[in-house]
Amino acid sequence: MGRREKPVAASDPALGRLAAWLREQRERAGLTYRQLAARTNYHPTTLQRAAGGRTVPNWTVVEAFARECGGDPKAARRKWAQANYWAHVPRPSGPQRRRAPRPLHPEQVDSFADLRRAMHEMRRKADWPPLEELDRRARARGARLPSSTLALVLKGEAPLHKSVFRTYMEVCGVRETRRELWATAWDRAAIARTPVSVNPRTYQREFTRAMRNSSGGISTENLLKLWVTLRNSHAADRAEDTGDSPPVLV
Repeated sequence: MGRREKPVAASDPALGRLAAWLREQRERAGLTYRQLAARTNYHPTTLQRAAGGRTVPNWTVVEAFARECGGDPKAARRKWAQANYWAHVPRPSGPQRRRAPRPLHPEQVDSFADLRRAMHEMRRKADWPPLEELDRRARARGARLPSSTLALVLKGEAPLHKSVFRTYMEVCGVRETRRELWATAWDRAAIARTPVSVNPRTYQREFTRAMRNSSGGISTENLLKLWVTLRNSHAADRAEDTGDSPPVLV
């Protein structure tokens, strides 16, 4: 008789449910890990880790595990997708309960940070295909999505070009009508990031409007930028009158 398995030590409930389900399938099939390894061509240790609950296993491992144990493939996919989804949700600091990210609507997005969040959600809805698989799908369409570059894009460590964004949406199976809405969101994010030269009088007018109406649609960050520009402009005017070098706030 083999050694009794250690209790599932999952850091997330969804991952724990996946591990417990895999163990239940193996026990029901009456297979040892060595016997299951012979059927799946995966090492016994790989299969034990999949049912251990410490990390989310690869889908191919879960699929083979469930298939050879006679488990329901749809249930396996559903439990794996849930575990994989929650593994990608950031953990809050402090005692706050971890929650699923709020839904993103393309009509409300105007930043590249939110676009990257949307990309993670698109990949989740596509059942988390590996980055290499996304590149393979892109190549079949005559485009490229190198996995190393895409990984940096998703982390925010590389720029998100519009052509990459469009290809990514296509290979993730986003509908064409939604792709156009998200492309428009990309345009808004690009405009918001691009610095625009504005006359100080325009800044002063916008600053006054924002101060009079706090719901004027101007963020705190942009309000601060307006204030800094006005201070620098007034300092430059005074320096021009006195001949001194103006102090610059940054």
